[in-house]
Amino acid sequence: MDQIGDRLRILREREGKTQAEISKLLGTTQQIYSRYETNRNDLPIRHLLFLAAYYRVSADYLLGRTSCPALLPEYTVPFLQNITVGDLVCRISTFSDSSRKLLIEYANYLSYREAAVRRARNQNGMPAPERREEGEAADPPPRG
Repeated sequence: MDQIGDRLRILREREGKTQAEISKLLGTTQQIYSRYETNRNDLPIRHLLFLAAYYRVSADYLLGRTSCPALLPEYTVPFLQNITVGDLVCRISTFSDSSRKLLIEYANYLSYREAAVRRARNQNGMPAPERREEGEAADPPPRG
């Protein structure tokens, strides 16, 4: 599991910022901030909260308690029909362990399939596929 420093570094680099720029936002030195990223110093709560808001991720994500960086409001916004991410998580929490494993396998399959389609389209110079509209048929799940 990633430590907080790993996630801070990844998020900072994704934003194209330097340690000096982030340390200035926090009101600390680059040397102190570097120690946060290398896990040599604990990150103060005020900095944890500021950085979570700055990077638009949850504090739980920074702390490594979840691999999902989504903020709570994103769980309440419908993403398909009238189903929110929160609804989906609640439904999944009622599944048996075997059903959860099947769900993960299927999600991994879909991720693999979509990545393969993107690679094939990129190699052929084709535009990215359009997102499937509500009600359109999907490919059947893999058999195994």
